[in-house]
Amino acid sequence: MKAFGSTLNTLKNWFMSFSAGNIIVGGSTIEVETSTSSPTTDSTTLELTDKELELLLLTIKNGLFRGEYVETVYNLTLKLQRHLVDLKYKAHKL
Repeated sequence: MKAFGSTLNTLKNWFMSFSAGNIIVGGSTIEVETSTSSPTTDSTTLELTDKELELLLLTIKNGLFRGEYVETVYNLTLKLQRHLVDLKYKAHKL
């Protein structure tokens, strides 16, 4: 299992290297144009219904997460729960 993880990390690092801002080839630097159409912030706007949010939370509840992903899944779950509570609050208030 460790061999697979090591191989996966090597492949990830290799593919991620293609996103460099410039590349040095034979001692000369090649500038790479980056797309400005992609968002530069970490947050995006996504509209989900309460049923979709409940499905995502149920899927996370039934999932098995280990190691480095636990904190990320925890933060994602917290955001989804807050959004669901806000959505239900707005629905009852209207």
